Amino acid sequence: MVDRGTAPASSVLRHPAVVWALPATALLVVVSMPVNDGFYEYWVNFDPQGDAQQHEWHYATRIFRYTSGVLCGQLLAFVAGTVLAGRRRQVVALATAVPLAVVMAAVTVAVAYPLARSGEGGYFTTGALDDPVLVRVLAVELAAFPLYAAAGVGFGAVVDRVPRRARWALAVVLGLGWCLATLTGLLQDDRFGAPVWLLWTVPPVAAGTAVALAGLSVDVWADQARLVGDQGRSAGIALVASAMVYAVVLNVAGGLLRRRRPG
Repeated sequence: MVDRGTAPASSVLRHPAVVWALPATALLVVVSMPVNDGFYEYWVNFDPQGDAQQHEWHYATRIFRYTSGVLCGQLLAFVAGTVLAGRRRQVVALATAVPLAVVMAAVTVAVAYPLARSGEGGYFTTGALDDPVLVRVLAVELAAFPLYAAAGVGFGAVVDRVPRRARWALAVVLGLGWCLATLTGLLQDDRFGAPVWLLWTVPPVAAGTAVALAGLSVDVWADQARLVGDQGRSAGIALVASAMVYAVVLNVAGGLLRRRRPG
C-alpha cells in the first residue's frame, strides 16, 4: 500500500478521481444541454407571447445553453476533492484537486460553447462573448469549480474515519440536498424570492440563482424588452464568497481532526 505521505506524483495522476473527472465533465455538458435548452418552456413559460416574452425566452435559453454543465460540474469537482482526500495527505489532495477543477472548468466551456453556438440560430446579432451578463455569470460559476474542489478535500478529511456505510448514507443525503438547493436557485424568477441568507450559507442555491436571474431579468411587461434588477450579480458574489468560506473552514477542520487521530 502506498503511504499517503510518500505517494509519487504518477500514482496521484492515476487516481480514479483524476482519470474519470474530465470525461465525466464533458459528458455532463452534453447530457445537460438539451435539458437547459428546454428549461424556459418547461419551468418558466410554455407559451411566451409578445415581443418582450419572446425576447426573454430567447435570452434565458441562451444563458442556460452556454452554462450547460456548470452546476453539475461544480458537484463533480466537490466529489473529486472528497475522493482524493480519502487516499492522500490533505496538502497533496489540495494540490491535485484544485488544478484538476480548473481544467474541469475549462473542459466545461470548451464543450458547451460550440454546442450552444450551433443551436443559437440567428436571433442575436452579437456574439455570446459580447454579452456582459453571460460572461459574468459564466465567470463566477467557473470560479466556483476550484473552490468546491478545495471544499471537497476538506470535507473528505473531516469524514475520513467515518464508517463506510455511514459515509455512503451521508453522500446520498448530501447529493439530494445539493440537487434540491440548486433547483431552488434555478426556480427564482427575476428576483430572489427565498430568504436572502440562503444565498450566503448554501452555495448551490446561489449558483442556481445566479444562472436563473441572469436569464430571467427581463421586464416582460414593458413596451420594449429590457433587463431589470442585478441579473444575478449578488447571487454570483454570494456563491464565490460562501464557497471560499466553506473551503477554508472545512480544510482547517479537516487538518485539525487528522492531527488528533492516531495512525
